[in-house]
Amino acid sequence: MKSDDNKQPAYSVASRSARGGALLIIRQVSVQAMNFAGIIFLARYLTIAEYGFFGIVFFLFTFISNFGDVGFSASLLRQPEEPEKKDYSAVFTAQLVLVAVVGGVFALLSPSLCKIYSLPASYAAYFLLIALSLVITTFRAVPTVRLERHLDFKWLSVIEVIQAAAYNGLAAWMAYRGYGPLSFSLALLCRVLLGSILVNIVSRGTLSLCFDMARIKKHLAFGLPYQAGIFVNVLKDSISPVVIGLFLGAAVTGMVNMASTIAAFPVMLFLILNRVFFPAFSRSINDKPALEKLFGVSVRLSNACVAPLAIYILLMVEPFTLHVFGAKWVGETTNYSYLLWSANLFLPTMAVCACLLNAFGRSKTVLKFNLLWMAVTLGIGTPLIFAFGAKGFGYANILVNVMTVSVVLAVRKYIGTRVFREQIFGWIPAVALAGIPIAFRHFFDDILGWLSAGPLDLSPNLAGIAVVAATVCCYYALSSALTYFICRKDIGALMAASRSKQETP
Repeated sequence: MKSDDNKQPAYSVASRSARGGALLIIRQVSVQAMNFAGIIFLARYLTIAEYGFFGIVFFLFTFISNFGDVGFSASLLRQPEEPEKKDYSAVFTAQLVLVAVVGGVFALLSPSLCKIYSLPASYAAYFLLIALSLVITTFRAVPTVRLERHLDFKWLSVIEVIQAAAYNGLAAWMAYRGYGPLSFSLALLCRVLLGSILVNIVSRGTLSLCFDMARIKKHLAFGLPYQAGIFVNVLKDSISPVVIGLFLGAAVTGMVNMASTIAAFPVMLFLILNRVFFPAFSRSINDKPALEKLFGVSVRLSNACVAPLAIYILLMVEPFTLHVFGAKWVGETTNYSYLLWSANLFLPTMAVCACLLNAFGRSKTVLKFNLLWMAVTLGIGTPLIFAFGAKGFGYANILVNVMTVSVVLAVRKYIGTRVFREQIFGWIPAVALAGIPIAFRHFFDDILGWLSAGPLDLSPNLAGIAVVAATVCCYYALSSALTYFICRKDIGALMAASRSKQETP
């Protein structure tokens, strides 16, 4: 018999998911606002080539971080009963050893990486900072899982907001002062160090070493294929920092990275909600009616959150880029943005479906899809890049995004929700109000002139950013209000079910 310490706490999954989702949305808006401000400074004060190096550095950091996790965190999250302390200790020990080895190899290879990317030898110091950051991330993984298992996102949200403020504040100040790549390399180290310290302070438990191979193998059984799917997905995205970086140079990499930031930031903004969906689906897996309702609302709201920003970017990409990031990014970069925009149509639904498959224990199915998309991206994208330059990456990106529909078809085996219906309903409010950004674009220069020459007498740069911010907020607020009006019955039913579960003894 299991001890009381290992019993799963009783709580309403629906209510905790709703609170967790709300906290994550607030957190994500705050964090992404700071991230966006940081990117504005980096885009304006770094050269295009330095911004390309910024993309290469963060790809390598993400790539090695995912390699070091090998799915341990996901396995602990999915485990029905509360993991024992030895489980947490075994996972921490395995992650620490693996990341230390990989980070050490990465540090040793830093001079070679400079040669491969035709970078100055002094850039090796920046790779060393990234290697140190990788090792430090190990100390925050297990405490984060403890909080996520109980959908306790309050402290996680606070910590991540603090991290974002520290990182973007330092990176922006250093870029403005002319420190170049050191700005984001040192800021990243400060961010992971601060986050690791804070999450250990608020987490329930302490870190200890325990090399228990039996427990490690148990968590690898689910975690390895789960993480392999993420790993393959990251590898798929390597076409920009690796293929484009090696063959077209850091400057073109910078333009493609900026185009990705502009075109796909709406969907990237809300992918954080997957941290709510996966544990929530896992807890509801034995209650099919509740799971179908939760899944349907998740698909609809994920698309509804993305749609207004996506449509705004599609219609306003040139003035948006000019006034937010600067004139040097208008032209080729905005042309690439159109080719990368399709991610907003497909990824919100695909991400929710992947969470559901993982909740059912079908991580190998998700891995197969990711392998397919990686093969298409690299197999078709690489020759297209040689034939058409960076535009070839955009063509391959469109093809892969369309292929993600296959995940929706796979989900139908496990659940009766009409996924495409929910997806369309999510987009209806933003599409119905698309005339608003069209009108904004028509009168954009007039509004900008009034702010610059009128009683406010704002500088052109500040006036441009103010107009963009005001028009985005106006359109998004109206679209959100219409979404709530259309979905209010479903939201009300979900909240009523939540209250009913809380009152049930």
